[in-house]
Amino acid sequence: MRFSDKVAVVTGADSGIGRATAVRLLREGATVVAVDIKHTEPWPSEKDTARLHRLELDVAAVDAPTRLDAYLHEHLGRVDVLANVAGILHIAPVLQVSRYDWDRVVAVNLTGVFFLSQAVARIMVDQQAPGRIVNVSSVHAVVSEPNAAPYTATKGGLEAMTRTMASELASYGITVNCVRPGATMTRMSEPIYTPQIVQSLMAKIPLGKIAPPEWVASAICYLASDEACYTTGACLDVDGGYAMDGSLPGTAYA
Repeated sequence: MRFSDKVAVVTGADSGIGRATAVRLLREGATVVAVDIKHTEPWPSEKDTARLHRLELDVAAVDAPTRLDAYLHEHLGRVDVLANVAGILHIAPVLQVSRYDWDRVVAVNLTGVFFLSQAVARIMVDQQAPGRIVNVSSVHAVVSEPNAAPYTATKGGLEAMTRTMASELASYGITVNCVRPGATMTRMSEPIYTPQIVQSLMAKIPLGKIAPPEWVASAICYLASDEACYTTGACLDVDGGYAMDGSLPGTAYA
């Protein structure tokens, strides 16, 4: 029950890593504001859900920070944790990416994260209590992903932004960290994880597994907890060894 008496906001909470994070926080005692552009999936019928608030919000909207701020002040009066999980992926070769698609990915994956974090950080500063902000990056912030330039650009930017926010907010007792997931089976990734892609991933990932969202949620909740009170500006790999491995699958140097 690491999050008893804590209020946590989780974006992208309708599915995947966001849903797994919200469920984990609920089970560890938090009151959770589950944010998504639209809530379509039912929540389990559990006693924890008495502490669940569902807020439909487009994180990329200009008024999203204002609406979240108003909701928190009206219904909860405080916030202790923000997990920025919402993200989108657009697949297209560099030569075919449109301005609309670029702007939408940047708006959700980077701009929205910044301004929601800013709004929540202001509340944390006003309440004069330690806070935790956790961003979700990707292994493709450091390893290329062909046909996903807008996505990889936002994830690289997110990691740089995390470090800057961490240094500025440290004096207020607010930590800002990120997790860097590798291959994870979510509603966003499932359509592109064809049998051929899965086979290639299994050969590339040293631990030989594609993660369920719960494995990434565990890392997010660690960084959101008091156990990580001395960690800020860090990026935690949760990728089965994908990013660090320089071996040649199926062969080796003699």
